[in-house]
Amino acid sequence: METLTMTETLNKKSGKGMSHGVVSELSTVFTVRPGHEEEMRAACQRVNDMLHEMGPEVHRKLGLREWRMVIFDNGKRLLLMTAFETEWDPYIDDAIQVFGVDTFIDWLQHTVEAATNREALQSTIAAARQGLTNTAPLKALLQSAQVRASAYFDVLSDQTVPQIRKAQQVERAFQQVLDDPAVEQVINHPAMKPLLDQAAD
Repeated sequence: METLTMTETLNKKSGKGMSHGVVSELSTVFTVRPGHEEEMRAACQRVNDMLHEMGPEVHRKLGLREWRMVIFDNGKRLLLMTAFETEWDPYIDDAIQVFGVDTFIDWLQHTVEAATNREALQSTIAAARQGLTNTAPLKALLQSAQVRASAYFDVLSDQTVPQIRKAQQVERAFQQVLDDPAVEQVINHPAMKPLLDQAAD
């Protein structure tokens, strides 16, 4: 089990964040630029729409477990929280590639942190426009607003999303078999007992 200290250090799995089992957390707190609350809300809604329109295959490729954006403190602050199963660097790299740099710029431009560090934002945009994959400036911007969770727990931390989805598929298939009248010919076979015991729970 990871030993936690009060100092913020970067690690390969979760950056500054905490890990539990196969899952890591990223928590960031940004300041919304004065007068940009409505633009930020609209940008967050666009991210929300995009995430819901993506299929499970895309989420699995990213290792995405959850994504949450919360505007709070009377519209002055933005909390971005995400959980992922891959390592920090490839997770952010893949997220930028799949979401597109413009998706990040869309909401980041309404933060004080991006406004005061325009060089990082402009470097990321310029690289993307040239078809390059220099994600370092954007990662630095995210980590500048990142705070390590004081406590982190995932009830399914020992299971990856592909494992969970596979289990769901197997359960649906098993229920389909049980609903077939022909199953009566084999249902009482001793080999079926472990499956039937699980189905009875």
